[in-house]
Amino acid sequence: MHANSLDDLAIALARNRASGTVSGLAFAGIVSRLDADEVQLAALDAYNSDLKGHAMAGTTPACQSILGLHAPIFGPIASRDFFNEPGHVHLPQGIIGAQCELAFTIGNSFPLKGDEIDRESIAETIVACRPTIGLLGRRAFGAPHSDIIAIADFGLQVATICGPAIRVDWDGLDQVQMTARINGEIVVTAKGSAILGHPLEAVALLARELASQGKQINAGEVVTTGSWSPILQVLPGQTLSVEFETIGKVSCTFD
Repeated sequence: MHANSLDDLAIALARNRASGTVSGLAFAGIVSRLDADEVQLAALDAYNSDLKGHAMAGTTPACQSILGLHAPIFGPIASRDFFNEPGHVHLPQGIIGAQCELAFTIGNSFPLKGDEIDRESIAETIVACRPTIGLLGRRAFGAPHSDIIAIADFGLQVATICGPAIRVDWDGLDQVQMTARINGEIVVTAKGSAILGHPLEAVALLARELASQGKQINAGEVVTTGSWSPILQVLPGQTLSVEFETIGKVSCTFD
């Protein structure tokens, strides 16, 4: 795909994200992961937002099936779409649904050269854990659902809504139960083991992918795990509350 076409696609994606709309866009020329990564980076720049962190998606088979993915992906968390439990969030056009997940704040840049990428080393660099609702959506219609197109389209990330930060027992995190309620009614429960066997494995997967590109998770950045349960459809007027036992709760009403 020609560089000018990549730039045009990135600008169109950013414009649609900013306006909360969808339109038909020319994804056909994206033929590689490199193309997708370039569009994602250029789109974030055109969106005029700093990088707050990284949002994982498709970290369970059920979520991959819903999103049309073959493997987990990640996209940028834009600072302008990162919220500290705001109470109300607008649902844009193209919304897919909500992820019930955790967000980890990284204290030291990771991985550094020579670092082992495993649960123990990751746990040592995390300084906070927050119950989180992640919104996913698309900025275009008519494009086939594939990993590289989803990556180009901001990794499908729309917004990240976080509750209070606490420290947790990493060893037992895979057995923590999550309960999601819509308008007070339980709609789904799940355990942390749904995320690649343990939620910290989502951070490990991200760290390995960034390291393969000569990059790292920077100090202060946030990493989300992807949804513990299948992605939930949410509608205007509904309130989604997600509670993680021993960790905390986050709620949001959608407009």
